[in-house]
Amino acid sequence: MEVKELKSKGLKREFSITIKSEMIKDLKAKKLKEIASKAKIDGFRPGKVPAAHVEKLYGQSVIVELIEENVSKASQDVLEERNLKAAVKPDVKLNSEMTDVIEKGKDLVFTMNCEVLPEIEITDFSKIKIDNPISDPKEKDINDALEYLAKQNKIYKDKPATTKSKDGDQVTLDYLGKIDGVAFEGGAAKDANLVIGSNSFIDNFEEQLIGLKKGDKKIVNVKFPENYQSADLANKKASFDVEIKKVSTSEEAKVNDDLAKSLGMEDLKSLKENVKERIKQDFDSASRMKLKDSLLEALEKKHDFELPQGMVDQEFDQMWQQLEHQLEHQKKKIKDLDLSEKEIKKNYKEISEKRVCTGLLIAEIGQKNNIQLDDNDINKALQAEMQKYPGQEKEILDYYQKNPDAIRQLSAPLFEDKVIDFVLEKVTLKDVKVSREDLFDTGSKAKPKAKPKAKPKAKPKIKIKEKKDSKK
Repeated sequence: MEVKELKSKGLKREFSITIKSEMIKDLKAKKLKEIASKAKIDGFRPGKVPAAHVEKLYGQSVIVELIEENVSKASQDVLEERNLKAAVKPDVKLNSEMTDVIEKGKDLVFTMNCEVLPEIEITDFSKIKIDNPISDPKEKDINDALEYLAKQNKIYKDKPATTKSKDGDQVTLDYLGKIDGVAFEGGAAKDANLVIGSNSFIDNFEEQLIGLKKGDKKIVNVKFPENYQSADLANKKASFDVEIKKVSTSEEAKVNDDLAKSLGMEDLKSLKENVKERIKQDFDSASRMKLKDSLLEALEKKHDFELPQGMVDQEFDQMWQQLEHQLEHQKKKIKDLDLSEKEIKKNYKEISEKRVCTGLLIAEIGQKNNIQLDDNDINKALQAEMQKYPGQEKEILDYYQKNPDAIRQLSAPLFEDKVIDFVLEKVTLKDVKVSREDLFDTGSKAKPKAKPKAKPKAKPKIKIKEKKDSKK
């Protein structure tokens, strides 16, 4: 193999690489011999197929496969020999005609362009000084949380049988769903509780229950959305035979022992202790995030290196695609956002550069200090992921076991946290008491939001939720 370096500017490299025809010829002969020893071809005993016949059947496909393999291997070898690592996949361009290489036995010549990872000189962590924000829950924080719990856990009391339901009331009902007059699976329930206006059911199902009283029967007509999770029901019209069993009105729960018991606690005191503990966990988590952000910012300031533009572009493209997908899902366009396209792209470019810089620093610190994840770390991450999908644990585990890239994405945050913990042990930390407001003020740039538009009073939005009682 012959290599000529054509360009070396910043992180950009360009090489001309020649793979001699003799090498390709030898590899081809070896591969064909291996095929001949194993191939089952009609009219020949295994291992007795003439070389010319094997050449006729497999020669061209073998040499194409060898070219692909050797171009990839040669590109990697060129970088490794020079202690370089490609930032993104190298761009390869064949200079030889494939027909000349395959049919005339010519040398294979190609050009490889790539960006390499920068050399990073890691700073002395002991010289970094950062504040560690500390905040403890105040009595007001606990009381606010208890009031919120009371509002979220309303008490429903039965109304007289002659009282008609209104928005905000809870109705207890039986229903049976049908499509084209035929009941469908999961479309029936007995004594189901539904708060009118909660948007728990599809389309305008809940609106059609307003004005009904105990004992009333009604046929409710709705249409399943186009993107409904069950393909068998998506975009189809359905009717529900509904019978109202009772109508209840809500009363806000009081912060007392009864509220605590309804939430599985022994009394109000134990509920307060539980709430305080959970708030403290939230505060500690927010404190960790601010400390981490401060550390990463300090690391960025202490290091100066060129960023591979290819990595920045990939990060930007991924963010932009996510924005476009989000807008498409919301049926909005760029012009509906409160920032111009130019401003959004400028913000995204800055974020992309910051992410690439952080990622390279984390990787370099981890590599130079031999920081690695063990099987226990990955298993913990898998367990946490499976807990998000009750009843689908096996499917989630199978997915990750069969997708190494997915495992890497899952374990990347764990590796980052390990590196952060390693660095935090070496920097100078100063505990600083902060308020709740300061703790949860991220200081980050706001995401683009849709511009507010004047609208007539809207009906409840369509919202679909799958419940354990199988209502559709």
